[in-house]
Amino acid sequence: EITTWVDTTAFSGQKFDALAAHASQGENIFFLKMGKERFGELMGMETFVRVQDATGAAIPENDLFAGLR
Repeated sequence: EITTWVDTTAFSGQKFDALAAHASQGENIFFLKMGKERFGELMGMETFVRVQDATGAAIPENDLFAGLR
């Protein structure tokens, strides 16, 4: 079950550019065909599953470091 949602929209351009940097794989990465703007719309949220908890932080969470700061 997903416990954490992190908004990564601000970094979607960097994520897109990182994929594009793999020039030899470019034709195989369908995400590049959608363009940077659409990629950002679709890939602007990352999800994680908390497998083990040593923090006691409440879920759902939106900060991977919740309970550690």
